[in-house]
Amino acid sequence: MIDLSHTAATPRRPIGLPKTGPEETPPLRAALRAALGHEPISPSALRALEGLGRTRRLRAGETLLRAGEGPVHGLWLLLGGQACAGKRDARGRWWQSRELVAGDWVDLASAWREPAIALETVIAQTPAQVHEFPADTVLALCDGEPGLMRALVRSLADQLAGATLDKQALLTRDVSARLAAWLLEQHEAAGGHGSELILRQQKQLVASQLGITPETLSRTLKSLQEQGLVQVDRYLVQIGDMAGLKGLAARVPPLYSR
Repeated sequence: MIDLSHTAATPRRPIGLPKTGPEETPPLRAALRAALGHEPISPSALRALEGLGRTRRLRAGETLLRAGEGPVHGLWLLLGGQACAGKRDARGRWWQSRELVAGDWVDLASAWREPAIALETVIAQTPAQVHEFPADTVLALCDGEPGLMRALVRSLADQLAGATLDKQALLTRDVSARLAAWLLEQHEAAGGHGSELILRQQKQLVASQLGITPETLSRTLKSLQEQGLVQVDRYLVQIGDMAGLKGLAARVPPLYSR
């Protein structure tokens, strides 16, 4: 059976932003452009945003926010590196909900709530840079900049929509279908060439993304092997039946149970 316990996480897209130079965009400005999308925001508002808050460096494995703790005063934006968000259950097991890369809002909601406590735990998976914008000051800036307010509302709506779709997918796919879909996503992220896939994520992290336990992941991988869909040798997955794996990934059963 596959041993994923000592492997590192694989980014879903390139980590970080261009280094600052004479002809290059500073990381904060580049991350803001990615995070705010295409809303028409005045240059003066962008400059004001760039002058707010503080940038913080995180070590790999360092916790930025912890679910249920606060108060949270700022809006956090990832400038470089990779992080993940999720929660630990009563047994201390990690359940990942999101993977974050440069240009993603780490936490755009907690500071607006009452009480202002972190909704999720956020952990750096690699050395990372994050920037905190004071929520009250940003809100005051929005009074004279409707484009900024629209961009922030849109970002919140996108996060809510993503969370809703993820929950629906989790509830409507069985374990084998979710694992098949995840393997296909990893294959596509690696370039989509050939039939080989090298798994670089820890077994616990893979399981948490799928909403299952590591033991269930091991059993499901074994089941896929027995069906002839894949062959697994430690970190290497050989896809033996691409069409069959795609068909399994598209399956929607009537019931789901973890």
